[in-house]
Amino acid sequence: MKLTTFLSQTNLEHSLLLGYYGGGNYGDELLLEVLQNLLSGGGVKDVVVAYKDPRNYASMHHDFGYKIINIESKQALTRAALRSKKIVVGGGGLWGVDMNANTFMLSAFLWVCRWLLHKKVYLLGVGYYRSTTPVGRVAAWLAGKAANLVLARDTETHKNFSRITSHVYWDVDIAWYVNQLDLGAYEREAHELDKKLKLRGKTIFMAPRRWQAKRQQATFGQFNELLAECAAANKTKDAIIALAESESKGPELYRWARGLRTKHRHVRLLDFAHNPLALFLFFKKHHKDLSVIAPQLHIIATAHLTKTSFMPLVYDNKVHELLKNIGVSDDRQLPINRVTQADLQASVDAFYGSNA
Repeated sequence: MKLTTFLSQTNLEHSLLLGYYGGGNYGDELLLEVLQNLLSGGGVKDVVVAYKDPRNYASMHHDFGYKIINIESKQALTRAALRSKKIVVGGGGLWGVDMNANTFMLSAFLWVCRWLLHKKVYLLGVGYYRSTTPVGRVAAWLAGKAANLVLARDTETHKNFSRITSHVYWDVDIAWYVNQLDLGAYEREAHELDKKLKLRGKTIFMAPRRWQAKRQQATFGQFNELLAECAAANKTKDAIIALAESESKGPELYRWARGLRTKHRHVRLLDFAHNPLALFLFFKKHHKDLSVIAPQLHIIATAHLTKTSFMPLVYDNKVHELLKNIGVSDDRQLPINRVTQADLQASVDAFYGSNA
């Protein structure tokens, strides 16, 4: 079953929509914007969206007429759950290497909603990977047992959830449905982003990554320094350092990026305080002039969907699954903990040496 089929066959009025929304993370905000477009386009009017900081919602999303509540307010979340008839988790590799306490609480919340509150629970376009922690596997079991239906975004997720429930179908990531949307409403925001970044020709689009667990510190710290070295070694080539989540989530990463911009005049910064579909349109417009060096799944997915060149970096099973699904063979995938400065420079040289 595909997401569009499910949406056409299922009444999702009176739903509570959950995800890792409101953290300013490009990928999760993209999933939310695409899914809200699909719901609204299907005529669904009564949806409550749980969002980390509702004050920031309007800066990253359009108004679909849905109620936005603070996911960190236990009272608001409880009231919404009691009032809603369906609980929908809208995308994300929740049960993977980035597993945390919030994901466990979400999974337990889903179990309570299904078996104690007798709600319908749907997991749409989600990811569950062997790379998760032991606690992550318990959390995935709770979520899987709670779910009336799971739409798995890749083969590994389908296999893992199939061990828990028979109500699982193989689909794609929700971001893949962006090409079914009318993006005309985002042209103005894309134009504003275009004016802000002022591309002057070929540009390297680099995205450092904040580590979300101590075990990731060495890997992502080293990768971020490789990006800095690459920028320093290519002073005649424009570069954008893209910070894929809000400053409140990663203030140290913003300080690092500002220091890099201060040292190098050819470096510009991009934060993600923009509608994610505006960035998608920016990529689409400038796909011949951009080359992406980033490990984030949804930045890679955006590059692929807009025909923008990218390095096939892998930091987790979910990225491996994505690359496999779009035809990047295992021998071409670059594990992020083994990538070198020579690999980054080879990517830059190939891009600038190409007439594409």
